[in-house]
Amino acid sequence: MRTFATATRAGVLAATAGALLFTGVAAQGTAVAAPQGKASKLTVAKYRDWLKNNDEGAASIKVLKAFDKLPKAKQQKFVDYLQNRKVQEAYKARAGGYINRGGHNEQAYNNDVRFVADVKGVRKDAPGASRITLTFTASERIYGITVITQKTVLSYDYGTAVKSPKYQRSVTNLNGAFAITAPQKDAVKVSGRNIQATTAWQAKPLYRSAGTTTLALPQTTSTVNVKFNAWIGKR
Repeated sequence: MRTFATATRAGVLAATAGALLFTGVAAQGTAVAAPQGKASKLTVAKYRDWLKNNDEGAASIKVLKAFDKLPKAKQQKFVDYLQNRKVQEAYKARAGGYINRGGHNEQAYNNDVRFVADVKGVRKDAPGASRITLTFTASERIYGITVITQKTVLSYDYGTAVKSPKYQRSVTNLNGAFAITAPQKDAVKVSGRNIQATTAWQAKPLYRSAGTTTLALPQTTSTVNVKFNAWIGKR
């Protein structure tokens, strides 16, 4: 299990190694490291074995049970979607609105694949300032089964200016054809009463069928006064 966390105080960014952000939220598992010679493609049998033998725990077992309930034809399409580079390149979702209301939005790739953005906002008032927390969950779903979940949590004091920002992120990757990693540091920019935080996720192909180069998948939360925008993928 791997969880990423990054914190910044007064605009200075520092890595927080080993911090556990979400229970049951982990990274790629035992399949992160690509073998020296990549196999040609991910098969149904290989995917089932990977789900059984990685270190994702309960999340992996949940996906395996749901996958096994699919008809054989859909299982094959499911695995084809996992390693389809065009699907990962199209991974985009966004939500916007008022901080105290949060937001939800879904983007359909086709009838089988959807990209989902969920944002939960919490505002705790205190004398002179409010503590704002925005949790942004982005996910990719195939036949309703979640195969990738990326979470970020941005919190800060909001008054005459944005102060004491803190930013954390984590990923659960049950794709099997791509390893997803994050940089050691995230970009957190503060300007007066506004803030923008971005994690530059990287999706590395594990099979030749998924391509040869790493894909960039930035995930950003931005606020302007009492409104927010959150998106994953290139704008």
